[in-house]
Amino acid sequence: RRLRPPPSALRVPSHRRLCDRALMPSSSGRAAELLAKERGTVPGFIGFGTSQSDLGYVPAVQGAEEIDSLVDADFRMVLRKLSKRDITTKLKAMQEFGTMCKEREAEVVKGVLPYWPRIYCKISLDHDRRVREATQQSFEQLILKVKKHLAPYLKSIMGYWLIAQCDIYSPAASAAKVAFEKAFPSSKQPEALAFCKDEILNVLQDHLLKETPDTLSDPQTVPEEEREAKFFRILTCSLLALKKLFSMLPKKEMRSLEEKLMSLLSQNKFWKYGKHNIPQVRSAFFELASAFCQYLPELVKAEAPRVCPAVLLSIDDSDAVVCPALWEAALYALATIEDCWSHVNARKGVLPKLWTVLREGGRGLATVIYPNLLPFISKVPLGIAEPKLDYFRTFFSSIIQGLSSERAVSSHSESSAIITAFMECLRFVMLQKIGEDDEQRQIHQMLIFDQLIPLTDAVLKEPRLQNGPLFYQIAETLSSWEAKAELSSDDGTDETFQKLLSNFWDCLLKMCVLHVDTLDADEKSLLAISGMLEILQNPNNATKPNNRKSLKIRFTDEDESEKNAENGKFTEVKNNSDSEIQAEQQHSLHLRKEALENLVCNLAELSIVYVNEQKSEQHLKFLSALLNSFSSKRVFHVLLEQGNSASCAQAKSQEKIKAHHENPSVQFLHLNLITWLKEDWRKDTHFLVDILYSVLNCCNSRDERKIILDDLTKMDLKWVILLQIIQKACSSTTKLSLVSGWLKGDTLGERLVMLADDLCHLGLKPIVASSETSSSERWTLLSLVLSQHIKNESLIGETFVERIIDKLQAALSKARDLSEAGNTEPSVSFICEVASSFFSSVKGCLLMPSSEDLLFTIFQLCAQRQDATHLTDLLICKLKHTWMSGVNSLVHQLQSMQKQSTFLHKSALWVKNQIQSSSLDVKSLQVLISAVSDLLSKLLEAEGLSGHLVGAYVERVTPNKTEWEKLHESLSTEWMHKPLLEGRLSMNCEHLGSYVKLCGTTKLPGHLCASALLSKMVLSMLKNGIVHGYDDAERKKIDNIIAELLYSLQWIEELENPPYLLLEYLHMLEEMHITYEKFKTLSNTTNLQQTICDRSEEHGRLWSLTMAKFLGLFHSWCCVCVYRFLPLTEGRLHTLQCLSSFLIEEEKKELVFDCVAKLMTCMQTELSTTDVKVQIILNSFLSAHSSKMVFAAGFCTTSENHSLYHVPLVQIFACASCDLASALSAYFEAAASETIENLPVNLISEWKEFFSEGIHNLLLPLLVKVTGETKNASETAFQNSVLTSVGEALTYISKDQLLNHKLPAKFVAGQKTNLPDKLQTLLNTLSPLLFFRARPVQISVYHMLYKLMPELPKFDDEDLKSYGDEEEESALDGVVWGLNDTVSQEKDFPYLSVHSHRILQTSDMLQTSPCFAPLNYQMSFYISMWCAFLFFLFFFSSLFPLTGTGLLSSQIPHLACSVYHITLKDLPAMVRLWWNSCEKRVFSVVDKFTSKYVSSVLSSQEIASVQTSTQLFNGMTVKARSAAREVIATYSVDDIFIELIIQLPSNYPLGSITVESGKRVGVAVQQWRNWMLQLSTYLTHQNGSIMEGLSLWKNNVDKRFEGVEDCMICFSVIHGSNYSLPKKACRTCKKKFHSACLYKWFTSSNKSTCPLCRETFF
Repeated sequence: RRLRPPPSALRVPSHRRLCDRALMPSSSGRAAELLAKERGTVPGFIGFGTSQSDLGYVPAVQGAEEIDSLVDADFRMVLRKLSKRDITTKLKAMQEFGTMCKEREAEVVKGVLPYWPRIYCKISLDHDRRVREATQQSFEQLILKVKKHLAPYLKSIMGYWLIAQCDIYSPAASAAKVAFEKAFPSSKQPEALAFCKDEILNVLQDHLLKETPDTLSDPQTVPEEEREAKFFRILTCSLLALKKLFSMLPKKEMRSLEEKLMSLLSQNKFWKYGKHNIPQVRSAFFELASAFCQYLPELVKAEAPRVCPAVLLSIDDSDAVVCPALWEAALYALATIEDCWSHVNARKGVLPKLWTVLREGGRGLATVIYPNLLPFISKVPLGIAEPKLDYFRTFFSSIIQGLSSERAVSSHSESSAIITAFMECLRFVMLQKIGEDDEQRQIHQMLIFDQLIPLTDAVLKEPRLQNGPLFYQIAETLSSWEAKAELSSDDGTDETFQKLLSNFWDCLLKMCVLHVDTLDADEKSLLAISGMLEILQNPNNATKPNNRKSLKIRFTDEDESEKNAENGKFTEVKNNSDSEIQAEQQHSLHLRKEALENLVCNLAELSIVYVNEQKSEQHLKFLSALLNSFSSKRVFHVLLEQGNSASCAQAKSQEKIKAHHENPSVQFLHLNLITWLKEDWRKDTHFLVDILYSVLNCCNSRDERKIILDDLTKMDLKWVILLQIIQKACSSTTKLSLVSGWLKGDTLGERLVMLADDLCHLGLKPIVASSETSSSERWTLLSLVLSQHIKNESLIGETFVERIIDKLQAALSKARDLSEAGNTEPSVSFICEVASSFFSSVKGCLLMPSSEDLLFTIFQLCAQRQDATHLTDLLICKLKHTWMSGVNSLVHQLQSMQKQSTFLHKSALWVKNQIQSSSLDVKSLQVLISAVSDLLSKLLEAEGLSGHLVGAYVERVTPNKTEWEKLHESLSTEWMHKPLLEGRLSMNCEHLGSYVKLCGTTKLPGHLCASALLSKMVLSMLKNGIVHGYDDAERKKIDNIIAELLYSLQWIEELENPPYLLLEYLHMLEEMHITYEKFKTLSNTTNLQQTICDRSEEHGRLWSLTMAKFLGLFHSWCCVCVYRFLPLTEGRLHTLQCLSSFLIEEEKKELVFDCVAKLMTCMQTELSTTDVKVQIILNSFLSAHSSKMVFAAGFCTTSENHSLYHVPLVQIFACASCDLASALSAYFEAAASETIENLPVNLISEWKEFFSEGIHNLLLPLLVKVTGETKNASETAFQNSVLTSVGEALTYISKDQLLNHKLPAKFVAGQKTNLPDKLQTLLNTLSPLLFFRARPVQISVYHMLYKLMPELPKFDDEDLKSYGDEEEESALDGVVWGLNDTVSQEKDFPYLSVHSHRILQTSDMLQTSPCFAPLNYQMSFYISMWCAFLFFLFFFSSLFPLTGTGLLSSQIPHLACSVYHITLKDLPAMVRLWWNSCEKRVFSVVDKFTSKYVSSVLSSQEIASVQTSTQLFNGMTVKARSAAREVIATYSVDDIFIELIIQLPSNYPLGSITVESGKRVGVAVQQWRNWMLQLSTYLTHQNGSIMEGLSLWKNNVDKRFEGVEDCMICFSVIHGSNYSLPKKACRTCKKKFHSACLYKWFTSSNKSTCPLCRETFF
């Protein structure tokens, strides 16, 4: 080994990086060059020793500059990083190296090759597995780039490369193998290893013999644990690498290695690895031992004294890592070394260890150890096995003992391995000729009596072992023995095996009898016995355990065994083909049949005794299992013989049965089985049905079986027995063939029809709880016979299937008509399950009429409300699933057979009748639409884009023309009022007084139902793009349906106050996406527009309004010739009226001119018809600038004749007149001076003095009368139109006209007032109208009262003292006196929003009134009431959405919030007073609400008002901080500043405003506190603003400093240090000085005189 360089060479100078960058060798490089000259050797790399543990990156040889220039600078940087100790640095550097090798040019990469071997040899052994993996991946990239240029460096790399391929970290090993395969093809790999074999061996021997943890890693830097882990890993990899070398080297190269390998094998250190404490090292050692035996047998034989003890004496190693390699090595050693046993003491060293391992069940490694036992014992010489009987007894007993261990029992794979090994070894021993015949016979008996039978008994007793391979192994063993017994031989082998079989069956019988011949026999053991016998009878048909390996052992004959033994080879495991196994088993079955039958007869005889005498249930099940596998007449004969012990009567009946039935199985049926079947207490009858099938299997003919089953069907047996008979028939074709005649027979069919009838009637009666289980079984039976088909044929006759379906349909119809459905639920649920199974599984079932009737009935139940059917949600879900699966099957059957469907026809007619009957509410309609939509979706899904069925179905549901007309007539004419009063339509309305109110209706009109359902169907068709729906005829039908829906929607829209039912209907349409937008997206609007326009021109009225709505939404109107509407009919008139807003100006002018010409040329006889229509057209088309005439007489007539109020034409006239008055009032009020100059001279004065006064004097009493008469009536069109017009006209009434009103006097008893009578009457009359339900009245009254507010203060006392007096009331009391009573008595919650609007109006009036300020005391009560009412509105509207109020209901929270915000803003003190008086829960809610939604707004406004205030203070500055919600006022006096801070709370204005003193100068503490209290009181309790409060505080400060003269010493008012005022006065000159100034004057001047007058200061 080379010496390390001196320590100085290990230190790299600090300037090394700079030298590297300059591509120049360092001073250390020159030192290394000198060192090389002196020693005559070339060191590997600078700064490091030459041992393999050293790593460097810069060459240090002569001419280093030239060599170093070949290495790229980037590569040098990466190689430098690879020398770092940090794992992350090395990992990233290696990944970077691989990337550079992949991306750089080949010539650049080749420059790294001289330095790569040492780097690779070092880093490929790194402790971190990620680094090792990255190294191999980078090496692969290097190989791909340099290719054959790597050859010169192979010898220095190959040893470590081979170790890397055996890395215990699989990804690293895999990467190394990939790199090796990239470098060498498979054919060249042995040559490459042969080329480097010496170097490889040197590296491996060094690692195995020389290296230690301290030589592989630096002890000073690497922890001991890490050093040892690395050493053990390299040791393991080296052993495996040597094995890999043996397996890959050519055979001719192996001999050249023997010399070097002899030196390895001669080292004691190498053999100690077999006892190493690291399992991986031991495993690798034994693998290498196997390789030595396989590839170098001569070398192994020479080292046999070392090999045999090392392997065989370690046979008890229980480590899972070591065990596979150990047993492989042991078998190779036994096969390779002929005298292997001579090198070990087998009796003391090997066999005891083997017995221990076997007794412990392999210590959890049975799957590894036990498959090796057979080849192992085959190589045990006879001399070692003496005495043979004891040897084999110990061996097999140990295996059985190991099988009983808990670990082996609990693991199926472990127990299977043990049992398989036991049977293989047993068969091997049985085939061997061991010693004399007498000794061999003893061994055979021992194996049968003491080993095989006890093992079988143990397995039968342990349920976890019963499903193992033992019974199959026994069957194969018996087949082998039977084959040997049949072959005659001279040496008596056949007699030996015949005796062996006889002994086995005798022992097996005795063992089985011991299990069966006991009253409390274990049921699982009995079933295991029956299973074993079934496997022994026919191993191929029995269910085999799921073994992953299907290897079989085949033993050679004796001669072959001897021959193989001579050649030193052990018997190999061979695979038999299935054909060989089957032929062998078939050949030996006839030998086994008689023995098995004898065994079964004995066990059956014993079982029937226990059944008859002890009523043993487990014995009866055991008997059933025996008969299931061995159903022969002999067995039944034995059973009958044991049942002969009976009474005389029973004996006679038995004789009669035997006389009628010769077959013993039939006799057994009548004598025993039927009796067992009739026992009601028996719950489990499956095994009895199995006995029945065994009886049927022994019958002679099909007719005999049918007679037996018919007789059983007629008996009063439990239905579950019939169910189990049919279930077992469906699960097995063999059993089905036994009962097929009975299934198709009339006896079973009639019984099933009766069963269906009974079940359906039972469902309509109370059900006893105990019968629910049997009822479920009967329904299961019906479902099975209906849904189960064999070869496309039903189990029972087709006639009986139809009859059963009829029964089910009738039962559903009755269940639907019941008013109480509690008892029908189980029945309906079972029918659903039966029908669903029938529809989905039976092909062609829905072509039967009864099936379609059943499907139609189920559809009806799903298409009706649960209130009508009284079915639960679960039942509805089941019914829906049933009929949808039925429809799916139906459509597929119709497509394949081209037949008409009765179901589709009936369901369409039923749906059509439902929607036209006007008997549906919204919920019922929604359920019906949902059901029909599901039906259409199934039809569309099944038939694709053709849509023939869908189109036909929609056509059947659609009403014809006559039916549509009847549906139109059924709609109420209440819709006409609104368009008439709004002037959108004109017609003769005398018949409108007879319409029926919609308020109390609970059922939807038929037109709404039909249009909604059909529109949903049409949308489904359009959405799925059915081609069939795009021809002209179908397109017309679709447009008609959509037009009818638009007609319905327009009818609802025209209603004044649609009832909640219709609003719910509209909401339903939105949820179902039946909207204008959907039609616009999916349909052709041009054709739809033409359809609606044609309807409008033909019928007018609501169709015209529908057309206008359509044109407004879709913006699809195009210019047309208006002359086509002449001559005018009612339909054309209404069409033109509705088109007026869509026509262009030229068309309007042209039509107006034609109408005027028509009027002028009209004859007198035509005026009655033509004049009115033409005037209507003119009125519709003329703009707002057209002239209108005022009929004052009309006002008078209307106001005097109250009966005319509700006449529509009178209402229209009143509205037009009021609108004209409003327009004129607005015109004259807003007239500019230029406009007035162009008017007649006296027009304005005449309007104000005559016309306006006359109009308003008529309208004001009219408003009072109308509101008085309709106070308790619901809102009508009169209120929404006439009151709107009257109220708008009254908003222009002047204050003088109000004060000079002509209303009748109205006073309130006990009301004290100082107002004039007319004013008090006006207030008492108008104030209650603020609470009128119509909003137009509230608004107009608000405007009138608003004009009266300025008149009220002058009637109050000058000092306003009377406002706090209980004996007098304020002038405003007339406005607010009714608030409390009206709000507290309000019961109609839909009008709560109206009150919030009234409060908003009243608050606005009060705050703008000049007399508002003194009202705090009176208003506090009302404010408290308002706030409580507002929060009631908040939460009531959110928890209980108001219905029936239209758009106003959505405005309630907004109006309430607005009022609360205004009240807080203008009356914060009053709201704060109410808040502090609230209970705790309300207090908290109001606080949170205000802080979250209101405070931030009001705080920002208050701060903004301070920031934007234009008020200026002399000597005081005000600053506002919006983020901190505070205002800082700074008062300055003689450069002295006084600060005041006002802080707004987070819940402003509910919380108290904080007033803090920043700097208090020149003011006494008590005085300052008084100012703070005054300011706080003003801001908190007097609704004052911050600027007003600051003004108040400044006034106080100004007064405090007003008239105060300067101190004549410091010439300041406020002292500079203590901030005091001048207080010490001179008695002579009366001047005042600061105390501190006087003190300083006295002390500095040493005088006590006045500084000013020089007199003595007292």
